Amino acid sequence: MHNDESLTRIIQAYEQIIKDLEAKHKSELQAKDREIAFYRQKSSELNELLKLLANRPVNVKITNKAKSISESKAMSDPIDQSRNIQITGGTVNASGAGALGLGDNSGTVANTINQLSDSSEPDKPDIKKLLTKLQTAIEAETNLSEDDRAEALEQIKILEKLGENPQESTMQKAGKTAMKILKGTIAGLPSAATLVEACSKLLPAIASLLLLP
Repeated sequence: MHNDESLTRIIQAYEQIIKDLEAKHKSELQAKDREIAFYRQKSSELNELLKLLANRPVNVKITNKAKSISESKAMSDPIDQSRNIQITGGTVNASGAGALGLGDNSGTVANTINQLSDSSEPDKPDIKKLLTKLQTAIEAETNLSEDDRAEALEQIKILEKLGENPQESTMQKAGKTAMKILKGTIAGLPSAATLVEACSKLLPAIASLLLLP
């Protein structure tokens, strides 16, 4: 009889431990869901802010060069056109074939990153290289949902804009939130995920170059 009572107490204690662990795990998941929802809301607000910044008046100077191969084939031959876009301050200079317009939202994250200047010290990491590595890691991570992947890539665009002018206060605030969203995204991944390991090295380096805390 004594052995039966001891066994019953052990089983009850074990069941209580299981219940406590389940409650703790559920609480942690709920907290993580709330954190992700908060960061997604901030991401939406930042996208609206970027749209407002994109609609600021700018001076646009477009240089087009066209040359026909011969007068007899002028109507049928393709025209060589050049469009390049350079943004300095509030002035945009456009020239060069295939360049994206200011209002064109079809540009890829890679095109956005390529707007940054290359480092004058090739042997040292620069923001352009770091953001490119981060983009590659995000696109390769199989544990991310398509929504989370798209949201993470949007944060790279924000960080690229900050890279153009790290001292600008509005973009500094946007950059801080973008980093929080990226950290919140990887927080939901398995610790062994490739993106988690990549971000442990890339995010601190990016934050340092962009003057983020």
